[in-house]
Amino acid sequence: MSPFDVLVPNVSDLELGGLLAELHNRGYQPIATPVATLTPAMADLPAEWKLVRELDGQAYSWPDKKESYRRYRIFAATVQEGTVHIALGEATRSAWGHDRTYVIAFLSAGAPQSPLVEFLETDDHSTSHELMAIIRGSGGDKSKKMYGPGDPLPEEYQRNFRTQLFADRIDFSGAWNKIAVIARDDDSTTILNHALLQARRRGDV
Repeated sequence: MSPFDVLVPNVSDLELGGLLAELHNRGYQPIATPVATLTPAMADLPAEWKLVRELDGQAYSWPDKKESYRRYRIFAATVQEGTVHIALGEATRSAWGHDRTYVIAFLSAGAPQSPLVEFLETDDHSTSHELMAIIRGSGGDKSKKMYGPGDPLPEEYQRNFRTQLFADRIDFSGAWNKIAVIARDDDSTTILNHALLQARRRGDV
């Protein structure tokens, strides 16, 4: 009869000693390996957000204009802070040389309230279907400073997101030479998780 290797995952410190002793008594030679731990931000990025409602006629008043959203969807996920609601509003803005689709993430369970991140379409959006959003927080969690090409990104961005220089995807004078998160326009999870990390950085959740 063939032997087996048996893995018993996530044994607590309190149970480990007794389990190892019992296995030794039965003639086995168990090997205990510590479980690698993740930082809270890395361990608590939702794999999926639930669409909870869509609202019509939503708008947000920025300092210089009132913006209306042709599509406005509210998502929810349960994370370490509790249940978080983030809404995605879609609009068209004239920016970086021509009209572009923008997806703005708001911390809100209803009408738009606290804007978190703004994704805009790349120059090749018609073929790539990709959007991008700047990452802020270089120099400290509360900082609004963007990350340059030589700045180390937080580990949660290195492990969980595809990034690229903003100026590599926008061919226009003055385009930022800063790092942005890249997401397909149908990838709401990536958009929402970037918004969640930025909300945590700011202390909004």
